[in-house]
Amino acid sequence: MADLSAGTLAAVVDIAKEAGEKIRSVFHTPREASVVDDKTVASIDLVTDTDKACEDIIVKRLREKFPGYEVLGEESASENGGYALTDAPTWIIDPIDGTTNFVHRNPEISVSIGLSIKKVPKLGVIYNPIRDECFTAYEGAGASLNGKPIHVDAQPTRLDQLLVSTNIGYLRDDKAIRHMLGSVENMMKQNLRGLRMLGTACNQITGVACGRTNCYYECGPHPWDVCAGVCILREAGGYACDITGAPFSMTSRRYICAASEAIANLILPHIQHPLPFEDVQ
Repeated sequence: MADLSAGTLAAVVDIAKEAGEKIRSVFHTPREASVVDDKTVASIDLVTDTDKACEDIIVKRLREKFPGYEVLGEESASENGGYALTDAPTWIIDPIDGTTNFVHRNPEISVSIGLSIKKVPKLGVIYNPIRDECFTAYEGAGASLNGKPIHVDAQPTRLDQLLVSTNIGYLRDDKAIRHMLGSVENMMKQNLRGLRMLGTACNQITGVACGRTNCYYECGPHPWDVCAGVCILREAGGYACDITGAPFSMTSRRYICAASEAIANLILPHIQHPLPFEDVQ
């Protein structure tokens, strides 16, 4: 049985910070990046040797500490040509969320480690080693930033009061571009207060969790981009759902992460259809 406890959380924080130290040690040096070998995405989805080295560190430490748990990592999934998420307790890892930012020495990056049980996020650690910000949560225990409790900002009631974030990621087909740009246009025409793009789902979800923004939405991310963050968001009082308004599914690749259900409902009418990944469950 998976152990959701302060001890488990502390062990995962130590692992995330070990990987973070590896990232920090090379952050300010020039680096080479290669393109992910996946014919279904544009040739701008990057991976570095540091991504792979950090995933190796995290996987090794998790298997030492938590034998018997499954492990799903972004880099190994790419190398294996895909992944299957089961109901078993599974560590879901993004060794560097924001690899393109990392390549350009932009500090919007994070190590993300989440625990999924029956495909539901149950524990999350997201660590930005450049800013030394560590967001943590496990089910029923609340969410924290560097040990201090955090909560969403769910006060806005109108679109013109919302600060929202999204990304234009590596999808470059016509359908995806129409969805991304159309959604932005729809909201701006309705006087959305502001829109931000950080290039990292993890940092954008934790931004909602600690009240820096009110909502994040995107089509395209994978479970390793959202597992830890959604746990942290929910424990901070927030709400996650499919970008169609359906219940949140970690494998749908369509997400809204909002400070409240009411705020998600302010965004939903302005999402441009058809959606990328419309047939994914």
